[in-house]
Amino acid sequence: MSIVLPVCMAKAKESKNPFFIELYILNLRTGVTRLAACDENIVFAGETYLAAPFQRGDIGRNLDTINDSVEISMADCSHEMLQFVMNGFDFRGCNATIMRIQYPESLKNPNAVQLVFSGFIDEPSFSNGMLSAKINARLPEINCPNRNYRLACNSEFGDSECGMSLAREDLAVTGRKGNTLILNVSHEKDYWKDGVISVDGESRVVSSSSGYNVTVNVGFAHETIGKSAALTRGCNKTVERCKAYDNMKNYSGFPAIPFESVYR
Repeated sequence: MSIVLPVCMAKAKESKNPFFIELYILNLRTGVTRLAACDENIVFAGETYLAAPFQRGDIGRNLDTINDSVEISMADCSHEMLQFVMNGFDFRGCNATIMRIQYPESLKNPNAVQLVFSGFIDEPSFSNGMLSAKINARLPEINCPNRNYRLACNSEFGDSECGMSLAREDLAVTGRKGNTLILNVSHEKDYWKDGVISVDGESRVVSSSSGYNVTVNVGFAHETIGKSAALTRGCNKTVERCKAYDNMKNYSGFPAIPFESVYR
């Protein structure tokens, strides 16, 4: 099986010939993360793709189940990095798209891009410094609107059933203390709690917020001070959070579910 390796930009540029770079778009639960399989950040179509040592295998074609898949891996990954990735980027089941651009021509023409593969991420594993996962193609899906019998709210925060506003804002990061970012605009306590904050393609879940301070679940890997942060409000889909939003009239979960009784 052949392997598509990450691009060494300095060596590739020395050849004076155009070359291809693969870009990865990960639609994570904490937001969209963009990565480039090379050793330099790539700005394409107005978005920054962070350099990552990604490599992938051939796309497997299964004629029996029409469930195509492709293996991806990240080399030189320490156990600490693994914990950081697993805690900060909850990617299992999330959508992933692999694109190929031609450098530098595609930087001038955003339409000069080729779709390589798209699917959902599954089967993460870690061995000998290598973090691996599989991207499985999604089979045709039928959307059947339904309300599940569960405690958590069935609605997506901010959709038509929920009725809440995502209240997206772009704010400046003026300081940082560990996992807490200091913004240039103050909001009421826990205004951003359970929401998402993104800086230069990295996204984190907001654990708590108060005034100018926003505390995230896992610290950012890159420097954030002086940069713009995109914030979106969120919800943990509990009754308590819905009450805090004064939105119980639209709560689509069940405040209580009786225990099952078994008679023999």
